[in-house]
Amino acid sequence: MKRKAISLLMAASVMALGISGLTGCGKEGGSDTQMGESVSGAHTVTYYDSDGTTVLKTAEIEDGASPEEYVPEKEGYTFVGWFATPQLNRKFDFTMEATDDVSIFAGFCSYQEDSRSWAIVGSGTSPVLMESNWGNTIGDAQLLTKEDTADANIYTITLDMEAGDEFQFAIDGSWSDQRGFGYMASIEQDGVEYFENSGGLGDTGTKKANIKVAVSGNYTLTLTTYPAEDFYDTEDAYYSESSKENFNYSNYDTITFTYNGESTGGGAQYQTDYYIKGAKITGWEDVYTDDLKFTENNGVYTLTIDLEEGDEFLFTTLLTSGDTQSVGNEYVRYTNIAEDDSTSLSYVTGTDSANLVAAASGTYTFTYDPAAKTLAVAFE
Repeated sequence: MKRKAISLLMAASVMALGISGLTGCGKEGGSDTQMGESVSGAHTVTYYDSDGTTVLKTAEIEDGASPEEYVPEKEGYTFVGWFATPQLNRKFDFTMEATDDVSIFAGFCSYQEDSRSWAIVGSGTSPVLMESNWGNTIGDAQLLTKEDTADANIYTITLDMEAGDEFQFAIDGSWSDQRGFGYMASIEQDGVEYFENSGGLGDTGTKKANIKVAVSGNYTLTLTTYPAEDFYDTEDAYYSESSKENFNYSNYDTITFTYNGESTGGGAQYQTDYYIKGAKITGWEDVYTDDLKFTENNGVYTLTIDLEEGDEFLFTTLLTSGDTQSVGNEYVRYTNIAEDDSTSLSYVTGTDSANLVAAASGTYTFTYDPAAKTLAVAFE
């Protein structure tokens, strides 16, 4: 899985918000609260500059009322929004009802031209993401177009996407400078949620989590960047100067979208094949050989294979459309075994991550029904 390839460079991407590498807009330290001391009857709203100490404005509001939003100005800087913390790592919710004094922090960014080329990287059953194959292919179809503006870095791409597709934005196939779910300004349009957080491998923060498509259709995605304010998680145990772009973050970059309606191409015609992948059986590598592949019969898939006791494994998918192949987003795990299937559950156990573990050495037969999403296990 190409999205997992990022973990070859970092087993756990833990975002260190508020680190000293934050430039311009950020501030190290400070309280991670947006409410201050309780005041009976009325509350003071304090609007701070991005340094966390300079007061831009104060206002009084009644108990239970919501603070008012306004747009401050700062020479040489662009205002990018209000934040709930001095670290500027969480947008302020102006629908909240005040029960205490309130502190709000302005985000200001200086302009710097972004010279990077951004691409959509991911996988799925839509043509562009299937061809991407988690960033293995970055061609014209995957590249975003930069708008011709003098004071903003705005990149767009319009494409069909199918429900279940997963993606992020990055500048290369190694997912440098990746921008994931945590950068989305909203996942909703007209009361419909079009995207969801699909998570990632290991201890992945939301900014490096995959964006999963919930509704098939044609989309225009917009990435707005502020490269002068990027910072690096130098405190990550896997950080190095040679791989620093895999630890690149921004508190200000945003991903927005417009749902344009139904897909224009109707999705790719593809075939799904299932393979086993495990600690001992494949060394956690994706190996697509016939001895590791399920056999399909009338829509039901079966694999008979020898496993060692304690081998941890799961089942992955490979999508094929014409000459294009891509690692799929569907995984078959311990949780696909029905809770009342005591026979299957006697032959395998599950891990916290829902992988399967062989209870004994021997020959196993796995039967998977994609329509019902159920897995059955037999053992000899």
